[in-house]
Amino acid sequence: MSKSIAMLASVLLGLSAMAAPAAAAAPAPAIGDLPKADAADVTEFRRQVDALYRMKEAAFARDDADTIVDRFYTRDSITFGPDGKPVIGRDAFRKEYQGIVRIANVKVEPIATHVGKDAAWEWANFRAFPKDKTQKPFTFIMLFVFAKKDGQWVSGGDAYTVGEFPGSH
Repeated sequence: MSKSIAMLASVLLGLSAMAAPAAAAAPAPAIGDLPKADAADVTEFRRQVDALYRMKEAAFARDDADTIVDRFYTRDSITFGPDGKPVIGRDAFRKEYQGIVRIANVKVEPIATHVGKDAAWEWANFRAFPKDKTQKPFTFIMLFVFAKKDGQWVSGGDAYTVGEFPGSH
């Protein structure tokens, strides 16, 4: 792994990230037998979260850490990676994101989703495409946690590790 990719992986192994599925992609299946939101709430979740992912992807492309931190995450969000070191709150997120947005563009591919009335989680492949074209793309498996506040879905954080869900190309 090159130095810049190692830096991104290292930073993301102490932070997090996201982006958007293809417009024509089918909704991800629900997880388990937990109580689920009704179809209209699930549709609204998908609409809002896909918009958050697209916003995050666009912000990565512009090296815009502030938009990601202020619009995607709650003030008290938490993230961690395989190193087990949590990053907590917007100030810490901002510090991390200011470095990582310069390294890669991203794409989020939802894999499996559970939507409750006011809380949801989503497993996803988080694909990173280094801005240094001599570097190879790589993927994180991510678990995003969402909550509904005043009718809007927002991320309360995430966890990730290097890898990808099988058969998800």
